[in-house]
Amino acid sequence: MRVGWVIAVLLLPDLVQAEPLASARRVGGERVMLRIFRIEQTLRESEYSHTTQVDEQRGSYRFDCSGMVSWVLRRAARRAHAAVLGQSSGGRPLARDFYWSIQRTRPGRDSYGWRRVARVGEAQPGDVIAWLKPQIVRSTNTGHVAFVIEPPRPVPGAPNAYLLRIADASSYQHQDDSRTETGRTGYGTGTILVLADPDTGAPSAYGWFGLESRWVLESKIAIGRPLD
Repeated sequence: MRVGWVIAVLLLPDLVQAEPLASARRVGGERVMLRIFRIEQTLRESEYSHTTQVDEQRGSYRFDCSGMVSWVLRRAARRAHAAVLGQSSGGRPLARDFYWSIQRTRPGRDSYGWRRVARVGEAQPGDVIAWLKPQIVRSTNTGHVAFVIEPPRPVPGAPNAYLLRIADASSYQHQDDSRTETGRTGYGTGTILVLADPDTGAPSAYGWFGLESRWVLESKIAIGRPLD
């Protein structure tokens, strides 16, 4: 975990107490980041699994990407989680359900417990990024979903390209990944590359391994801010 967002998270309880009438947009992101920070504090073991099994006291976290995001939102932004759950047809939300729940929200209008972030550069810690699996990818998964944990960093000399630090659950690592050399799958943090449409600033492609990605894949990508 990087020092910058650790300090920001440590200050969040004071911010919430000092501003009880803060907007739902801000409080939703704070709650998400506090829950992620708690995982970081208690983490002892983690495994990528399509079945969610969490024991916070033991520091044991077993889930996949959608299971992890669902578990956090159920505790930090219940209305946003309920909207995604309602979108699901299989009993539990999948990555595609997060994408469609965010995508159906019009930019600039809050609905279903979400606000869609139209431009990559406007993403904030606590936001959710979700994409649909590109056709070229051979996988039974429907896509991927993760939390943004740091503001996007523009790539020097590469207009419309951003490095995005995320928290997710995966069996594959990202650039500068916290799971490196731990033998651990499941929960971790890492850096991905996100390209923005040059005209709209909307996310249009991703690179799984940041600047070291061998492929950058076009996909349907949505970034959403859980409000409550």
